[in-house]
Amino acid sequence: MKRLVIVSNRVAEIKSKASAGGLSVALQAALQESGGLWFGWNGVVSDTVPGELSLDTEGGVTYATTDLSRTEHGGYYQGYANRTLWPLFHYRVDLAVFERGYYEHYEAVNARFARCLAPLLRPDDLIWVHDYHLIPLGEELRKIGYTGPLGFFLHIPFPVPEILRALYNHKRLVRHLLAYDLVGLQTERDVGALSEYLTQEVGGTVSADGVARAYGGETRIGAFPIGIDTENFAQLAVSAPARRHSERMIESLHERRLIIGVDRL
Repeated sequence: MKRLVIVSNRVAEIKSKASAGGLSVALQAALQESGGLWFGWNGVVSDTVPGELSLDTEGGVTYATTDLSRTEHGGYYQGYANRTLWPLFHYRVDLAVFERGYYEHYEAVNARFARCLAPLLRPDDLIWVHDYHLIPLGEELRKIGYTGPLGFFLHIPFPVPEILRALYNHKRLVRHLLAYDLVGLQTERDVGALSEYLTQEVGGTVSADGVARAYGGETRIGAFPIGIDTENFAQLAVSAPARRHSERMIESLHERRLIIGVDRL
């Protein structure tokens, strides 16, 4: 059986099992079943150039993590990933910040991650890369000689071509995607948006079974929805601590109305 290698921007918060979002649910389930390697950022922002990888094995899973420098964190993570891609891919062009320096850091961090990961890889590994932070990672691994299977999953929407074209280097970003053998998206609408972009913008083709041909290569694209752990949420909702918190909140309102909102933007 091939070893599963998962690459995501953040490892530390997921390893703690404190999160119940789609990313952590999917990856925890996969690794608990098969074991393997999980690589990514450890959540530490360093004032110096990041040093060696930290390796930690727990429950059959090896966690390989690295720091981000303050410059990398500002340009790659806070900048291009979260000030440019996140709002743009959620159709909020008005909130997107287009700064060329951000993209330079974005590509540089993806290249460094690839160099850090490469010595840990085996020829028959199955690599599964996650989310908008790491779109260029597959191509960076190809550049340094990795020839094994590469998969990518995007956990946020993929925008329609009219929105994506607002990004000054949109063609370069999509070309990075086509370094993967399989690109997974959340919904059929997202698949349609990527397919439309490939056919309209770069003269590619997408067959009925999801095989995309563009830039001289071939990639399969498809919808693979990932949700939250609903069973766990239901159990938490009826737990004793949850009931106590609920009762205290109701008492504190004194019959006033309460609005709760969760919005990353």
